[in-house]
Amino acid sequence: MNRFRPLLVLLLAFGAWGRLEAGSTAADPKDKQRILYYTCTMHPSVRSPSPGKCPICGMDLVPVRASGSLPEKPAETTTPGAPSRTEQIPPAPSIPSTSPFFVPPERLQAIGIRTGVVERRHLVRELRAPAIVAVDESKEVDINVKAGDGYVVKLYADYLWKEVRKGEKLATILSENWVQAQMDYIRAYRAWRRSLLVQKANPILLDQQFEHIRNRIRVWDLTDAQIRELESYAWSMSTNDVRTGKGLRGTFDLLSPISGHVHEKNVVEGMRFSAGQTLFRLINLSRVWVLAQFPEDQAPFISEGQPCEVTLPALPGERFPSRIDFVQPHFTETVRRLQARVILSNPGHKLRPGMYADVAARLDYGVQLAVRSDAVIPTGRRFVVFVDHGGGHLEPRFVRLGEKLDDDYPVLAGLEEGERVVTGANFLIDAESRVQGALQIWSGEQPSEGGVVPGKAVPSSPPPAGHNHHHGMPGMPGM
Repeated sequence: MNRFRPLLVLLLAFGAWGRLEAGSTAADPKDKQRILYYTCTMHPSVRSPSPGKCPICGMDLVPVRASGSLPEKPAETTTPGAPSRTEQIPPAPSIPSTSPFFVPPERLQAIGIRTGVVERRHLVRELRAPAIVAVDESKEVDINVKAGDGYVVKLYADYLWKEVRKGEKLATILSENWVQAQMDYIRAYRAWRRSLLVQKANPILLDQQFEHIRNRIRVWDLTDAQIRELESYAWSMSTNDVRTGKGLRGTFDLLSPISGHVHEKNVVEGMRFSAGQTLFRLINLSRVWVLAQFPEDQAPFISEGQPCEVTLPALPGERFPSRIDFVQPHFTETVRRLQARVILSNPGHKLRPGMYADVAARLDYGVQLAVRSDAVIPTGRRFVVFVDHGGGHLEPRFVRLGEKLDDDYPVLAGLEEGERVVTGANFLIDAESRVQGALQIWSGEQPSEGGVVPGKAVPSSPPPAGHNHHHGMPGMPGM
């Protein structure tokens, strides 16, 4: 036995050394990176001891490593300058728990993720609407003969959209009441002029009586120049001519009261018309309307007096700054759009009715802490982002966000300035986190206090309780 004792001591020494070596190997951080099994990011129920293809969808199986259940505070080992986990706003009690997870850097590179920094940015809301140029209805003039029936003897404005000048002849009118109207006015005018020469005691009353007669002749839509011409002729007539009506014309010229275009023409030469019937409708194009159709989700942000800018495809490079002049009080039900009106001056008639246009307005929300919209994954009632702590250490985090403003969300809670978040391949990262059991989301969860649903509230205001917008397809990762 004595000769075997040295051999026994040697064997015990080797055994003790082996146990120490095994302990040091178990404590080796590399052992924590060993592959447990392979699974599919879309079908986590699939598990395989070796790499291959998913039998359900055919995707490449990805490794699940022992680091999936690593420490809950990887922020303590983050890269310099990254905020620690203790600096974050604690989630509300109703928010599901999350835990960090690890994805090898080479896999992140293969996935093609991109990252961005949470920072303060100048946020604006862009409001855009298609529009069309229309005539200014306040510049339309109806041309008719109010005092009696008649005939169109000669037509000068003989086609649509003909340009006419103020005072230009539109037509020559023959009316059976026109001669009698002239005689009544001539007699009244001559009597008024004689009374001024006699200088009776009450000239004011005479002036009022004559003004009444002058207003009656204005019903024929005569211009001041036409009335002065008639008065000049009346004073030069003899008493016998006044009694017989000698020299009075049975026709008169219908003159244009504005410069513009013939927008509507309802007469032909020689036709008979009735008193008050519309003969022409003229439009002045020195000013036009631009009618914009804003979608329903932009309607709460449209108001009268709001600055805007008009552009037209037919006039590339030209911009027309203006303001919203009028907002329609109700929606156009068939298209669910709200019409707003912009008024533009139109020198040279560059803007033609019927042209297509675009109207853009901007709402300024100032400088706020914001995160890019492509970094946010909607989960139904909440939003989640993946914070990148560097070296493959990622952390899913629920956040409170304001109303989406173009490509940004204002951050209300859950993120700090300077943190880096994943902005590309988010859904693949979400699938990876689910495989590793890092993110638990239940379909029956209730919205956290102050949660915001996109499209229903202004940036700093939470929506009414019970509002729920679901994004994406149910059953897909991150939805």
